[in-house]
Amino acid sequence: MAAEGTTEFERAVARAMTSRFGVGDASFHVGGEAGPALTVYLGCFRRDALDRIGGYDESMVRAQDWEMNLRIRESGGVVWFTPEMRVTYHPRHTLRALALQYHDYGRWRREVTRRHPETLSLRYLAAPVAVTGIGVGVGLAVAGAVTQRPWLAALGLCAPLGYAVLNLAASAQSALSPPRLSAREAATLPVVYATMHGSWGLGFLRGLSRAERRTLPAVDGS
Repeated sequence: MAAEGTTEFERAVARAMTSRFGVGDASFHVGGEAGPALTVYLGCFRRDALDRIGGYDESMVRAQDWEMNLRIRESGGVVWFTPEMRVTYHPRHTLRALALQYHDYGRWRREVTRRHPETLSLRYLAAPVAVTGIGVGVGLAVAGAVTQRPWLAALGLCAPLGYAVLNLAASAQSALSPPRLSAREAATLPVVYATMHGSWGLGFLRGLSRAERRTLPAVDGS
């Protein structure tokens, strides 16, 4: 998934989408050696493999490729990452569009977890845990300020400040990696990271609406 941007904002998003801090360690995002993978971007599939599992689940609006690749692997197939196969990807061109995209990613990754609870991992819990920790931390900081309890305010600031430090450090490392980003692109990168993580985490915590869930297949009688 060769993310490339044409504007300064898009180039910052493209850099975030090819970094481990931004999207984790999936090979199709960050590269690596050829070999078995959980999923790939787009992909080419054997017809017999698609027939065996029934193809894409059309009730999935997002994450349908991840879910289908999971069923391919569970049926005895292999999903193979090949770095030589590259497809150019153009990121969303506004912060709002990026936030909506990642919010949907989080919501539908929650649905994958509902259908396949064994796929839940620390990687997918990182963003919702961070969002929860930051939200609770801000609440404690406000409560500490209102009640004049400095220790409570200091405790509450640990999570948001900790994330801010990690974000700035990762942004600096990403911006300085070749090819180096411009000053404006580098300054945009922390906002992009925070938007991706925050939107994905909020989407995962929120999940699908009742109306959306009514159109989906039941799992274990639910």
